[in-house]
Amino acid sequence: MFLSYKKLTQAFACLLFLFVTAGAYATETLRLDSKLINETVTARVALPESYHHSDSFQYPVMLVMDGSTQFEHIAGNVNFLSTFSIVPEMIVVGVSAKSRLKHFTHTELEGYEGRSGGAQHYTRFLQDELLPELKKQYRVSPFTLVTGHSLSGLYTSYLATHHADFINASISVSPSLWWDDFALINDIKAAKQQAEKSPVRWFVSMANEPNEMAEGYTRLMKVLGEKSDSVFDWESQQFPEETHDSTPLIANVEGLKSTFRGYNAVPNIEIKSLKQLQAYYGNYAKTMGYNFPMSVHQYNVYGLKAAYEGELAWGVEILEKGVEVFDQSEILWDSLATVHSMNDDTASALQASNKALKLARQHQSKYISEIEAQNKGLEQR
Repeated sequence: MFLSYKKLTQAFACLLFLFVTAGAYATETLRLDSKLINETVTARVALPESYHHSDSFQYPVMLVMDGSTQFEHIAGNVNFLSTFSIVPEMIVVGVSAKSRLKHFTHTELEGYEGRSGGAQHYTRFLQDELLPELKKQYRVSPFTLVTGHSLSGLYTSYLATHHADFINASISVSPSLWWDDFALINDIKAAKQQAEKSPVRWFVSMANEPNEMAEGYTRLMKVLGEKSDSVFDWESQQFPEETHDSTPLIANVEGLKSTFRGYNAVPNIEIKSLKQLQAYYGNYAKTMGYNFPMSVHQYNVYGLKAAYEGELAWGVEILEKGVEVFDQSEILWDSLATVHSMNDDTASALQASNKALKLARQHQSKYISEIEAQNKGLEQR
């Protein structure tokens, strides 16, 4: 049965209640005694909601500079955007530097000897100490995204232009490009193509800011505009209604959407079969230089969309593949029960629903009420 967009929206809204309540995420604390920067670093780690739905699935890492102030809203927005398959699920790590001036500048300024120019050293800490420790404790994939604001935005700009060997993508919110007479922009102007690896995906933004902040952004846009895409893969956006302090919230959302442009295979009501989805992400891997396997939420959203648009067999196939990969996901088992029920296969629906209910109770799932309601309805048929 084919449903109109209006009917689809109404029907899908009930199921999306399961998703929009996904505002919570597991947060852990990691303390690391760094020999490279001679500091004890405290990192906050937000794990994806689906982290315990599999024993083998790996997640990209998003390193948030100035984690003490920026971690909460970025982790929340990654959680929300990934729920609707706009960006991949990620392990978000908030890291704070005790000496921002030293760690986030790559040149030593006269009068600031010993207190500036330590970006290369700080990068070694991230690359050689923090990431290896994260890989020991969590299922981390070899895709790293960094984000920073203001002085740390200068640092993530430095990483984007100097360390394609370390990171895959970078977000620079209102970067302090004025540092050392616009030294980083002069580096960018002289940069040549790096043949050994594709350029970092880089998003740069600027709020309504005066003087040297605006001048740095204008200079950067001019220099980047003269470079070929083979040297820098960048996008930019200005936020004239935002101030320097308010812009991180909106700029990081837009930066995430820019970084993972094209990630959502079915952004509206169009649908794809499992085979078409696999082909789509095979092509997406070529543009990103990394293969993003489908997540819990992608299987869920794409399977339900297919079913509600009249392709019940596609929906079943997508969701069955989902529970094969994420066999501990009460979300996917419950959605599979829904689609079987739509197909008038009550026996299969109840079997999937019983599995969802068992897992929901084991996980003390926040979706327990909705899953119990569907299970009760199926038992009464």
